[in-house]
Amino acid sequence: MRTRDSLLALIQELEGDAKEIQRLLVRNRTAWERIEAGADHPVDWGALGFTIQTLYGVLENYFLRVSKVFENSLPADRWHSALVEKMGLDIPEVRPAVLTSEERIREVRIILRFRHRLRNLYGEDLDPHKTREVQSLVRSFFDRFPVVHADFCAKLRGIADVL
Repeated sequence: MRTRDSLLALIQELEGDAKEIQRLLVRNRTAWERIEAGADHPVDWGALGFTIQTLYGVLENYFLRVSKVFENSLPADRWHSALVEKMGLDIPEVRPAVLTSEERIREVRIILRFRHRLRNLYGEDLDPHKTREVQSLVRSFFDRFPVVHADFCAKLRGIADVL
């Protein structure tokens, strides 16, 4: 059951995730700067991939927090992709969308696929060209994330105020 207190607690948890994302972005930028400076060893690409995977993990945790407070219903067989789709839904009288544009949803889907690929490499190296493309999307998405987060939390506060 959603209550004012549960929404205020959710906002604080999301604030913590948003701070962690900012901390991890520093690591991501450091890994990217090494590559931009000429580092081209598979370990460098792996380090960059790890930062992307970790950023996505915190974002997914953010989404799970929202889903648990508002819906708590994800299919077991494809919950990762279903979670992303749900974050794009504006559900009247339940909750606002977290991801309010098709472009943000598309970016998150691509980062999710990259994370899945990274977790299933089994002895292969990351493809630098594909990793570079995903890094571009990571920067695009996470550069906008503070605004996405602030807007969503403001909507949550509005809901909490009427409860």
